[in-house]
Amino acid sequence: MHCRRALKNLTQWSSTGVRNHSVLTKSKAINPEEIDNKNQIVQSFDDIPGPKPLPLIGNIFRYLPYVGEFHNVPLIEQMVSLHKNYGDVVKLEGLLFRKPMVILFKPEYCERMYRLETRQPKRESMEALNYYRRSNKHIFEKLGLATSQGEEWYDFRSKVNQPMMQPRTIKPHVSQIDQVSNDFIKRIRQLRDPQTLELPPTFNNEMNKWSLESICAIALDHRMGSLESNLDPQSEPQQMINAVHDMFDLMFELEVLPSLWKFYNTRKLKQFFQVLDVLYGISAKYINKAKDRLNEHTNEHDESMLQRLLKIDEQTAKVMAMDMLVAGIDTTSNSTGWILYFISRYPEVQKKLQTEIDPILTKKDSPVTYDSLNQVPYLKACIKESLRLSPIAFGNLRTMVNDVIIGGYKIPKDVHVIGAHSIISRKPEHFPKEEEFIPERWLRSNTGPLSSANAHPFAYMPFGFGPRTCIGRRFAELEMTTLVMKMIRNFQMDWNHEPMQIRSRFINTLGSPLQLKVTDR
Repeated sequence: MHCRRALKNLTQWSSTGVRNHSVLTKSKAINPEEIDNKNQIVQSFDDIPGPKPLPLIGNIFRYLPYVGEFHNVPLIEQMVSLHKNYGDVVKLEGLLFRKPMVILFKPEYCERMYRLETRQPKRESMEALNYYRRSNKHIFEKLGLATSQGEEWYDFRSKVNQPMMQPRTIKPHVSQIDQVSNDFIKRIRQLRDPQTLELPPTFNNEMNKWSLESICAIALDHRMGSLESNLDPQSEPQQMINAVHDMFDLMFELEVLPSLWKFYNTRKLKQFFQVLDVLYGISAKYINKAKDRLNEHTNEHDESMLQRLLKIDEQTAKVMAMDMLVAGIDTTSNSTGWILYFISRYPEVQKKLQTEIDPILTKKDSPVTYDSLNQVPYLKACIKESLRLSPIAFGNLRTMVNDVIIGGYKIPKDVHVIGAHSIISRKPEHFPKEEEFIPERWLRSNTGPLSSANAHPFAYMPFGFGPRTCIGRRFAELEMTTLVMKMIRNFQMDWNHEPMQIRSRFINTLGSPLQLKVTDR
């Protein structure tokens, strides 16, 4: 069953004019033993509903060919099925010596999960990636944000938070991203069919090239040449893009599906290590070159990201830059692809965007500036609505550091708890007309029944919440906003194909070719 159909069955970036639906990232202290409702009977962990494991084999049989209900089923569809069959709190256990997990399908329960966080939230995920990094201490003297925990994580995050998360942190990179977007517009004109004006079936890969070029400009002050028309298919940019695709696919195989990699070096684990060797080998090469190129800047407010990170220490800068390169390709390209898709499907939305953007970018090649990024409330509403309908991840995971009570159930320490925001954000009780692309719901001027102000604040959480909120959020928003502004100013976009499919594995990606028709305006 198609993911979008399955979701239908269930039926902060603040700026002037746009409702900021995020909440403060400072967690409110809550006693883990505090009962959600004083009149509620608290049930045991064993009472949490969910698919029952069989003796010895647990729930592994559900993922086996021919007999397993979840075999080759996209992750979102699995979550939809669990929610439909078992309710708002679901337990999934018996998956080959893995810790049990509890999945939350109600925003009030998600809020409690986040509020129970300490200043060092625990998230024991991406264990295969953690194993790789611990096996390569010569590269990763520090594990970085993706896999470290406790004081080690807190120390790293504290160091990079200021250079990565402050609003002004994007300012030195606006002109870089503007230039990358200009080059991409030129590339689009080269790629489209001269007769139909449609982009080729391979355009998804071109979006990957754009996002790689953008994040390299930010992280390394360097242009890799990803958008060159004669790029070698075996070039290092393409190798990185292919390796990132393989990395996420293998993480799905190792982290989500039953696997024996913790007990011996399976074939998939060996492939995973080989892919990461390629990724980090190329990344390290360009990071070292970038360090050699750096010159002293007299104005510290215009320092690049790499310069600011190097002031912390070289190992922190190296690991953070690597993570930015690896994490910033598939995620940003697919999120932006969804935005362009929705805009092309809704002509009235595109017309409103043209009315908003044309006076700002008076010419097709007018630059996007730091100030102009704050003059597009309707575009920012479009981004929010696209992320509501098509978030890059199905939810956010936390590993409980204490015994807690959520949703009327006792959940022991060390159990994984997941807030399934991709399902919650498609529920009509929070977002009426939940299947429709309605950016107006995010505008502050909207006080009607469709307004996002009526939704629970934890129903929509595309960048996470609290101390572990997405570290690259501001850069992703910069890239998305800049490219969409350029696309709107240069082209009329139309969609002449079947609805876009979703490919839901470790992350959610475009499942069909992004064959937009792009007509010069």
